[in-house]
Amino acid sequence: MNPERILIPVDIRKCPLEVFPAANGLANHPGATVTLLHVVTLNIGMPEKGVYEALARDAHWHLKRLARGCLRPGVTTLTRVRFGKPAEEILTEAAAGNIDLIVLPSYPPSFLRRLFGPILPRVVERVIREAPCGVFLTTASNRFNCEKTWGRPGNEVEAGSKQVRGAFEWEASRFFQAEEATASTREQHHATA
Repeated sequence: MNPERILIPVDIRKCPLEVFPAANGLANHPGATVTLLHVVTLNIGMPEKGVYEALARDAHWHLKRLARGCLRPGVTTLTRVRFGKPAEEILTEAAAGNIDLIVLPSYPPSFLRRLFGPILPRVVERVIREAPCGVFLTTASNRFNCEKTWGRPGNEVEAGSKQVRGAFEWEASRFFQAEEATASTREQHHATA
C-alpha cells in the first residue's frame, strides 16, 4: 500500500505524536504528500473576521512546526485549517484534497467507557463510516499540547522543541521496532510454509 496523499487530522492542543511515525512509514516513497489538518471549533456566536484569521495563523504556525519536527525531510507537507465540526471538516478535506488515506489517532477507552460507552469516539466512528478513502487507525497514548509548550507565534520556546523531538524519537523507535518484529515474523512464517 503506497498512498500518494495522506491526511492527518491533528488537534494542536492534544496532538497525538504516535501518528507521525505511522505517517512516515506510509509516506516512505517519492511523491507522497502529507496534509496536516487542524479543525477549529468555535462555540460562540459570530466572532469578527480578525478572530478567524488569528486562529488560522496560529494553527498554521503550529502545524508547520510539527511537520518540521516530526515528518521525514523528503515528504511534501501541506497544512490546512478549517472551521466547523471536526468530522464534517475532516471528510470535506478528504474529498476536496482527493486523499488516499486518513491516519487517525484513537485513544484507548477508559474502563467506564468500555462498560457504558462506545468503543470509538463519535468523530472517529463517523470518519471511518463515511470516508471516501481508506482510514488507518493508530493507537495514541501521549498528548502533546503545542500551544502550552511552544506558546504563540513569536514567543518560541526552545524547550518545547526538545520535548517533541524526544517524544517523537521514542515513538519512532517504538514504531520501527514493531515494524521490524512484524517483518521478522513474516519471514519466519514464510520460511516454515
